[in-house]
Amino acid sequence: MRIKTLLLAGVASGVVAAAGAANAAEVMPGGALDITLSGQLRAGVLFGENDSISGNDPGYGMYTNNRVFIDVRGKDDGSLMEYGGRFRLRFDNGRGSNNNIVDRSWLFIRGGWGEVRLGNEVGPGDNSKVFSSVIAAGTGGIDGDFNPAFGNSVYTYVVPLSGAATKVVYYTPEIAGFQAGVSFAPDDDAGGLVSQNDDSDQGGRQHVEGAITYKGAFSGVDILAGVTASTAKFGPDDEDLNGISGGVSLGLFGFNLAGAYGHNGGDLADVDYWNIGIGGSFGPAKLALEYSQADGNVDPLLGGTPGDSTPTAIVLSGTMGIMPGVSLLTDIGLYDTDLPGSDENFAGLVAVDIQF
Repeated sequence: MRIKTLLLAGVASGVVAAAGAANAAEVMPGGALDITLSGQLRAGVLFGENDSISGNDPGYGMYTNNRVFIDVRGKDDGSLMEYGGRFRLRFDNGRGSNNNIVDRSWLFIRGGWGEVRLGNEVGPGDNSKVFSSVIAAGTGGIDGDFNPAFGNSVYTYVVPLSGAATKVVYYTPEIAGFQAGVSFAPDDDAGGLVSQNDDSDQGGRQHVEGAITYKGAFSGVDILAGVTASTAKFGPDDEDLNGISGGVSLGLFGFNLAGAYGHNGGDLADVDYWNIGIGGSFGPAKLALEYSQADGNVDPLLGGTPGDSTPTAIVLSGTMGIMPGVSLLTDIGLYDTDLPGSDENFAGLVAVDIQF
C-alpha cells in the first residue's frame, strides 16, 4: 500500500509540474488589447551585369528582406469601434546596420464611419495603387525587392508618394465595392519627432495623396480598379509636384491581366507612363510578366540627367511553393534607361521566403 501511495503521489506531482511548465510557457497579453505577431524571413542572391549590381565585379551579391509585424487590436462593445495599431520592424543586413529599424508604426480607430490612421504609415497613393504589379509573382515584379530600373528617377510607375512619413490617413467604409482614402503629410522627411518636422527642403512637403478603388465581380470576372492622385511641394523653391494614375486588374480562370496609365508633372518635368502585366497560377507555381514604359523629361531636381528619354523595363516574376509557408521567389528583368551612354541592363534575384 505504501508503494502504491508513493506511486500515486509521484504521478500527481508530475502532473502538477507539467501543468506548471505549460503555464510558464504560455505568453499572456500584458494589457487590454489582443496581440498578433507575424512576418517574413527572406534571403537570396542578386545577379546581373556589373552596372546593375554595384560593388562586385562578377555582378552578383546577396541580400535579405526580413520583416516582423506586431499588431494590437481591441473592440469597444458599447460603440462597436475597433482600435489598435501596428509596428513593422525591419531586420536586414545585421551588425548594427541602419536598416534594423521600426520603419512603420501607426495607430487606428475604425467604425461605421470609416477608419483613421495616425503615425508613420504610407498613404492611399501607395496602399491603394492598381497597376501591373498587383498580379506579379516573386517579390513583386517591377515593384519588388530589387529593381535597378526604379532606383533611377527616369523610371516611374506610380504618382509621387510621401512614403512612410508621419501623417494622418482616412479611409471611407467600403460601399458597393467602392472605397476612398486621403492622407496628409506635413513633411515627407519627418520621422515622428518634432525636431524632424522641418529638417530638409529637398523632400516633399504639404503632401496630399488620394485614391478611389473598386473591387467586385461580373459574370465570373474579378475586377479591381483604382485611381490615385498626389500633390506636394518640392525643393528649396517650393515647386509643385503632382500626379494622377488609373489602373485596372481582371481575373478569370486563374489568369490575371493588369495595367495602368499615369502622368506626373507640375513645375517639374512632365512624365507619362504606362505598364501592363499578365499572370497565372499553375498548381503550386505562379508566373507573371510585366512591361513598363515612361516618356518625358528627366528633371535634375529629382536626381536624373536632363533630356528626353523613353525608359523601358520587362520583368518576369515567379513563385513556387515548396513547403507550407515556404516559397522560392524570383524576379528577372531587362532594363533600358534610354539615356546617352547607357546600355540595356540585365538583373534579377532568387530568394527563399518564409511567411509566419
